[in-house]
Amino acid sequence: FFFLGCGGTRQRNFCSISNDKMSSYYEGTWIGHLDALGKKTEWREKTGKVIQYGAKLGAFMLKEDFGYEGEAIGRLKSLSKLVGASRKIFKLGKFLKHFEDIADIQEETSMAPIFWLDFAMNMAKDVTENIETVTKFGFVPKSYGVIMGSQAEDIADFTKMIQCAVSFVVGLIEIGRMEDKIARCKDQKKLKKLHLKNSFLYWALLKYVTDGLKCAASLGYSWAPDKRMAIICGLLAGVADARKQTLKNWDKSGKGYTPTIGPYTF
Repeated sequence: FFFLGCGGTRQRNFCSISNDKMSSYYEGTWIGHLDALGKKTEWREKTGKVIQYGAKLGAFMLKEDFGYEGEAIGRLKSLSKLVGASRKIFKLGKFLKHFEDIADIQEETSMAPIFWLDFAMNMAKDVTENIETVTKFGFVPKSYGVIMGSQAEDIADFTKMIQCAVSFVVGLIEIGRMEDKIARCKDQKKLKKLHLKNSFLYWALLKYVTDGLKCAASLGYSWAPDKRMAIICGLLAGVADARKQTLKNWDKSGKGYTPTIGPYTF
């Protein structure tokens, strides 16, 4: 529209729309949905994870399965590396978000200790990842040894692996509670949303398992998956995250995606 100008009647009508009304103009359309999603940093980061590990898996398969040695492998590896680097920048300061969970944890009566442990491990995971990022990208010298030193990446992976194990247990608790809500719910409209939220919890379990295995592979444990499976684990974790963020932020109203089928598992 910028290059076409505002010559025609239809174009003048479009150009007369103010910036404030543009969102409602596209509301309910694919452009509106993409606009709502694109403004969410977390959606961009999680979608980037799918691209990162998808490109990495593509490069691995081209070389190992098809014996290809062409330029495409270098491009895919470069894409994976650059997207991975941008994701690390996106996550700087993410640990601050966990303070929002304190109020909910304080209301816990029966399972408070495990929820506090989950809070602590999520904080530790994000802080160690942030320290690893500023070390890796030269914000501080790589020889910086006061906090994590040259082993920053391994410490971040180990912390994330433990966090995934704790969060998996918390996820099982939350699924049990959600199943109870679903069993008691009589409102069909509300029931569909509860099924959607329950599917988020189940997919989160997939994320914790795959992310934990990927970290174990990075640390070189003998029981960890091989390189191919570690990449696939990263991709599956990305799909689980991207799915949640896409459905959660589907429109600007903040209501998210309303499923039309139930139970909404996939």
